[in-house]
Amino acid sequence: MLRRLSVIAASAVMLAASALPAFATTHTTTHTSTHKLAFPSHSGISSWGTYKKTSKGIYVNACVKETGHAFAVGAVVVATNSSGSRSSNLGAVAMGHNNTQCRFGTIPFSSHLKTYVIGYTSHGTIAFKTGTKKLF
Repeated sequence: MLRRLSVIAASAVMLAASALPAFATTHTTTHTSTHKLAFPSHSGISSWGTYKKTSKGIYVNACVKETGHAFAVGAVVVATNSSGSRSSNLGAVAMGHNNTQCRFGTIPFSSHLKTYVIGYTSHGTIAFKTGTKKLF
């Protein structure tokens, strides 16, 4: 029972951290190129993804795989406006060894893009969080 509560707590934390507005999963077709996301490295985590600038923001596809012994791991993409005063994020969380999770959507800000990875314990607390990696 305690393990189930921990799973629910970890899921709720990551979903809250990567909550998107209703329009965020709308895909807009434009003629820009797709680029690879770069995440900070951390043992026990494999993370990858792509991004593409669109007329509505940045379309992101982020994936994470738990390859170590953490309870849950996440890969997060954060976009901000030009002044940095507003931001939005999208994250994917994988729970359990060798599990993979991907998320996609459009983040409405497109001036700056950063990534980081995060790990959770079975009690729902943060085990580690890397520093951010600035893409642009």
